Amino acid sequence: MTLLCLLNRGGAARGLRSTSYASSTICCGRHNININPTPTAARGSQLRLNFTNTYPRYCATASQPLHTMGSVDKPSLAGIDLPIIKLDTTLTELFRRASPQNASTRLGMVFCGVNSGVDLNPDFPRNTKYLYQDSPFNTVPRKELTRKNHDLRKSLAMKYLSLIPQRDAFIAGPSPVIMFNMNQSPATVAHDREEATTTLSVLDPSQRPNLVFCPGPSKIPMKEYGIDKITYKIVADGLESYPLTHSLETHWILNSKAGLARSGLPTPRCDIISVKGYPPASPRSCCDACRADKRSNDLTFIPESCSGPSGQWVKTESAKVLSAISSRPVPFVLKNQQVFGGAGTWVVTTQEQKDDLLSDFSSPDGPLRKLLSQVTPENHHMDPAAVVISDMVSNPIGDYGLTFFVNEDGEPVFLAASEQMTDGNNAWVGSTIVYSRQEALYERFQVLMSRTAEFVAKHGYVGPVGIDVLETGTEGETETHCGERTKFHVVDLNVRTSGSLALPLLKGHFTQRGLDCASSFGITVKGGREEFVRKWRREFEEGRMFVLSWYEDREEGASIADVVVGAENEEGLQGMIERVREGSEEVIF
Repeated sequence: MTLLCLLNRGGAARGLRSTSYASSTICCGRHNININPTPTAARGSQLRLNFTNTYPRYCATASQPLHTMGSVDKPSLAGIDLPIIKLDTTLTELFRRASPQNASTRLGMVFCGVNSGVDLNPDFPRNTKYLYQDSPFNTVPRKELTRKNHDLRKSLAMKYLSLIPQRDAFIAGPSPVIMFNMNQSPATVAHDREEATTTLSVLDPSQRPNLVFCPGPSKIPMKEYGIDKITYKIVADGLESYPLTHSLETHWILNSKAGLARSGLPTPRCDIISVKGYPPASPRSCCDACRADKRSNDLTFIPESCSGPSGQWVKTESAKVLSAISSRPVPFVLKNQQVFGGAGTWVVTTQEQKDDLLSDFSSPDGPLRKLLSQVTPENHHMDPAAVVISDMVSNPIGDYGLTFFVNEDGEPVFLAASEQMTDGNNAWVGSTIVYSRQEALYERFQVLMSRTAEFVAKHGYVGPVGIDVLETGTEGETETHCGERTKFHVVDLNVRTSGSLALPLLKGHFTQRGLDCASSFGITVKGGREEFVRKWRREFEEGRMFVLSWYEDREEGASIADVVVGAENEEGLQGMIERVREGSEEVIF
């Protein structure tokens, strides 16, 4: 099936390790819209906070049309009694508390993913300034990264424009969440809205976001919805013209691999292989080979046959990177500067893997040449084509995804420490959490969390952050880049919403049902949402399972989704996960 193949294609890359996600937002103040405002008190004390969510009443005006969840008090599916889900807190509430003096600022939240390989649709072009290397960019042959590749574009759009934004919208709270349509056909526009509203209809009415659908980043209806500023998960080129909560360039650099290496946080010792300058000639002025390539392809590319100055520049910079890889003894980890969607990291433990990596990177159609071809006068100062080669963490005994919220004063709000689930290629496919362990994990990671919060706050960032931490048995077992002796090694810094962020906010929902463990993970299933819910009817009705995000490809008769499951203990949770996965496939994020 086309859908399944395309969604899992990137996961076949050798030594792939993914990251989580992370970013943000609040919308509150004079223009907030809430159809059924119900003041509530959340169970924040269970998260080391005394969250008390009291939502003010707002009203709609003629100049501010509503595209909201509506006022349905209870989700309905014929014959199935789905429970209402009440989050312990929401991003809206966390942002209000993080910066009280900005509480009247109405923020619009953008949670979509982006890529630099192919346009998602005519209204959502690929990023050309702020480069991201997702799986298709690194693994799909360059000739297939074209507007004519409808299957690839559709599969990416489903994931980046619906699946991922739904997942973050679920925890957004009563704020405007800006969603971009797959395309502008009436049937697709209606289907996009139906999928998102159905997912979010299980939330308590006071915590449902206000969905704002529009064609693309250049067409966000700021004035129509009274939005003062935009806050975002991933940097999209099209956001540059809007008032933002923080600089796009700062956000991109904070999330870069070189940014982590230079942060002073305890990350494994590494070498940053920087790229100097940019191709000195445009494709049209370089040589005949570049001009011919430009006429026949969408993605800017400097072909191996280039005889002009740009070709020489690529050869020089490629040789520098390949030499650094060749001289590095195994084991090591190589990372692209900026990645998204489960790509851009190669874990190299054998000489054979190293030889494969060198072959990939020296290929005429490989990720290195593709990446170097995207460096421009507008982005070269950010060093987007740099690679980072780091030591591997020796004998890790723990793999954690730490999530917290950074306040304006640099103080962190601990949310959770979840354990990471990866596939055979070390790509992230989900997370698990044990609620009864959170107090001890908070104590364990408090110092590291505070240091990380201080680092991102001094760059003007307020919002959610996720760090991936590998723990070793003894201090100093792995050398850090900053020279610190520690058991805890930060292997990824995600200054944005993470894939596991919903889990800590669901503590009250699960623990009041006697469920101490929970997990969120991606699946691909045949059929649609209703068939899946009916198959697991008892678990859904008991509140043990629910959909975090869902998108059905009706042409293919299959769906991609994110689900959350809960259980009394770890053994029960693993059994539940295995049973769900028996009839599905993992989706690599």
